[in-house]
Amino acid sequence: MKKLRILFCLMILIILSGCSSSVDLIDQESDQQSEESSTVQTTAVSQISTTTSSTITENITSQTSESEEITMNHLVITVGNQRFQGTINEGETAEAFRAMLPLTVDMDELNGNEKYYYFPGNLPTNSQRVGAIKNGDLMLYGSNCLVLFYKSFPTSYTYSPIGAVDNPNGLAQALGRRGVEVTFELAE
Repeated sequence: MKKLRILFCLMILIILSGCSSSVDLIDQESDQQSEESSTVQTTAVSQISTTTSSTITENITSQTSESEEITMNHLVITVGNQRFQGTINEGETAEAFRAMLPLTVDMDELNGNEKYYYFPGNLPTNSQRVGAIKNGDLMLYGSNCLVLFYKSFPTSYTYSPIGAVDNPNGLAQALGRRGVEVTFELAE
């Protein structure tokens, strides 16, 4: 879809460039206007063409940035045949996690409220007392333990937030009571 928008905008730029050239040719062939009038018209058409091209380019850049931002912050978490949409936070820990995607891991069960996986290496941390865990939170415990929570509860532990499942309805059932394979990837 993004490629079609860019192609469409490029076609408009080409058409506008052609229009500008046609107006310049018409101005040159017209003997009825004075040289001063011709210069003013050519300058005006050139300014309009430049402004229009600049506006289209800014719009393309803006749409591309928004599209990339949406894709870069949206996460898909797959458990068995169920897919959950999520959002990745800003920050160093989340950026390091994002750089690992797509990622499929075997997550173990703990405490009847979370699944966890230990990375072989450490990620940057920004640990904070979160006070409460919400169903669907995706956190880093310590510097290498990825945790996906499927129940809400108060906590005194510190975590580095990574992201969260947008709508965690059905997440607990999908994750089950044992270890489970979970895939994390950026949304397309």
